[in-house]
Amino acid sequence: MITKAKVVAHQRVNNVIKRNNLHYLWLYNTLCKIAIYSICLVICAGGFVRMTGSGMGCPDWPKCFGEWIPPTHISDLPQNYKDIYAERGYDQLDFNVFNTWTEYINRLLGFIAGLICIAVLFVSFFTRKKLLIVLSFFLVFLMGFQAWMGALVVYSLLAPFKISIHMLIALLILSMVFFLYRITRKNNNYHQSFYSKWIWFALIISLIQIIFGTQVREEVDALLLYVDRSNIIAQIPVVFEFHRTIAWLVFISNTWLIYYYRHLFNIDIEFKVIVFTILALFSTGILMTYHELIGIYQLLHLLLGVSLFICQISILMKNSTRPIVDFP
Repeated sequence: MITKAKVVAHQRVNNVIKRNNLHYLWLYNTLCKIAIYSICLVICAGGFVRMTGSGMGCPDWPKCFGEWIPPTHISDLPQNYKDIYAERGYDQLDFNVFNTWTEYINRLLGFIAGLICIAVLFVSFFTRKKLLIVLSFFLVFLMGFQAWMGALVVYSLLAPFKISIHMLIALLILSMVFFLYRITRKNNNYHQSFYSKWIWFALIISLIQIIFGTQVREEVDALLLYVDRSNIIAQIPVVFEFHRTIAWLVFISNTWLIYYYRHLFNIDIEFKVIVFTILALFSTGILMTYHELIGIYQLLHLLLGVSLFICQISILMKNSTRPIVDFP
């Protein structure tokens, strides 16, 4: 016979379990938010590494000049370091402490982001949500794959194609973490809309533009080896014309998106950010064209493109049907 005392005890146990689940879901969501910031920081750091030409600051991976802590002066290296790392291009390079530590800090930030994603996976087990556990496993797998890709970039002597793949994987990871963050928010309402297809359209156009942008950067990196920077624009192949043409598609698709979601313009800040980002993208594009592709403009152009991508992903999450993890 089930007594009243047993029923009360059972209810108390259920309440404790619910409170614990609520706590772990909140913690999971918070870690996802931190992961978003950390991955964005890694992307910024990666852009800075490329802008400053610091990609070969550390000729090996995961160590830097064979050490876990990079050297701070050339005297910390063996006298024949050029011979040791000749196959890494150091027969023609000199040690540069700024480049070395810039690349090292980029790796360190990536390592921290990886630890945060592992923490996301760890907490997912306590949420008792199978969806979160599976997706968190996939997230950690992507981070591991990205680390392996980073090693390939170093050992390929910064092959432009591998750098582009490295960038696209970073965007995939960012999208994945953003998805996990959205589905575990406590107030997880979304707007149903007939025009959600325009979000996908704008997002795909932006992704294509980023891919073409990385191709342009690859051509620029190759041309800089033997062409003066002032003559670069005239020497870039037809991919540059594709990139400039698609820029107008980016403008049109996002204008179309804002028009159909104009009733949300004052509700969701993403639409305002998109307006600013599009204007800034065109401005930095013009500045690069007429100011010899100065590195700081290239970095800003990249970060603005990523910002546009993030805003579109956020709008997609808010305005599309998606799985929602119920809070107790």
